[in-house]
Amino acid sequence: MAQTGAKKSAGAALKSVIVVAVLALLIVLAYYNVANRKKPLKEETATITPVQEILLRNLDKNYPPSPKEVVKYYSDLTRVLYNENCSDEEIEELAERALEIYDDDLAHNQEWNRYITDLKSEIATKRSQEYAIMSYNISASTDVNYFTKDQYECASLYCTYNIRNGAVPGTVEELFILRKDTEGHWKILGWDLTGNTDETAGNSEVMLFNE
Repeated sequence: MAQTGAKKSAGAALKSVIVVAVLALLIVLAYYNVANRKKPLKEETATITPVQEILLRNLDKNYPPSPKEVVKYYSDLTRVLYNENCSDEEIEELAERALEIYDDDLAHNQEWNRYITDLKSEIATKRSQEYAIMSYNISASTDVNYFTKDQYECASLYCTYNIRNGAVPGTVEELFILRKDTEGHWKILGWDLTGNTDETAGNSEVMLFNE
């Protein structure tokens, strides 16, 4: 009987040892898995090009809210056309986007085939001249002139472009005229070249869309 009891005690002790060993092994394995688990790779942030940044803006839902913001969007668009190596398709998409911020009277004067042909030709010429818009400065909001013309709400403001022809710097100043449409959106009605300190540019204008 004593031997039987001893065998039972030994068996119970062995079981306890086995259970403890198994638990210890599970703990070690769990720690190993946690310590060596591969960290998830960070999703690569997609780089948005200046062209995409312009085209991704949905003007139907996010139209520039003020004359100054319209001129800012237009200037960014123009700068992209001059400075970036746009494909023909991108030039056409950007030109279409420019028409969306034109007043109807101005947009209707643009015959598309001639408009896009002249635009591509102008861009090619500027590229050959190493022409670029380095930066621009728009009138402060307090300097925007609001007035009424033929019962339309209108606004005028200046934008100065710092440009470069090859290694020669210069500035061009434009006076923009905008008119509010029936939906309350400010649209570009026209502009006027008011100054040009770039002697190499002659009478060339910074705006690609002048007609």
